Amino acid sequence: MSFLKQLLTPFVEFDEGEQKEPAKKSSGGAAAPVAPAPPSAPVADENAQHPLITGTSNAANTPAQVPTYSPAGTIAGPLPEHEQYFEKLIAEANITNPLFQGTDYKEFVDSKIDIDDITDEALKYRTAFNVLKSTGLTKEKLISTGQEYLNIIGRDLNSFQGAHAAQYQKQVRQKEQLIQKKAEELQTLTQRINTLKGEINQLTQDINLTKDKLDTTRNSFLLAGENKQNEIQAELQKILQYF
Repeated sequence: MSFLKQLLTPFVEFDEGEQKEPAKKSSGGAAAPVAPAPPSAPVADENAQHPLITGTSNAANTPAQVPTYSPAGTIAGPLPEHEQYFEKLIAEANITNPLFQGTDYKEFVDSKIDIDDITDEALKYRTAFNVLKSTGLTKEKLISTGQEYLNIIGRDLNSFQGAHAAQYQKQVRQKEQLIQKKAEELQTLTQRINTLKGEINQLTQDINLTKDKLDTTRNSFLLAGENKQNEIQAELQKILQYF
């Protein structure tokens, strides 16, 4: 039974059988609210690291499930393993980060599940907060820890994008550059082939013209020789006839 449920048990009946949450250390000082760190543009740093990219569980690169897409062709929702990754990221930070000692944003959000029978959302939020105030939770701590969870996710998104950009550079960009190089080589070869085809066509035309000229010369010469032979033979026949 969660801490909030224990506090509310005298007033509200709950179903048993839920998993117990791990005990946490006593509340520390409230952190000043800070703006969440926005994800930065991916930078192709070959040394960038992220567990989903460079770790043993490469879920980002080899998803276990096929995502669904909208009619516009965009991804309709994240893969379950990626949702689980951020749930685990928040849970681990909640346990290990001293900033989150005691009751904070995560306990507040988790505790609202214990009072799902309250249908009015505003009443549910106020009830959860008023009960958890007895554990040291303040509005300032609730907001500041929520913002820090945003920062944790933002930093992880930046880390992922950097590692993903390095992976893209290594596995995709290099091959794209190789394709570009091959395409340029092919273009050069195509131009050379076209040039050779033109040269072949020109040589073929020259050969045909030369062959025609040579054939004409040969045929004319042979014809002239035959005509001269015929002329001499005719003269010889006449000489034999008349003498």
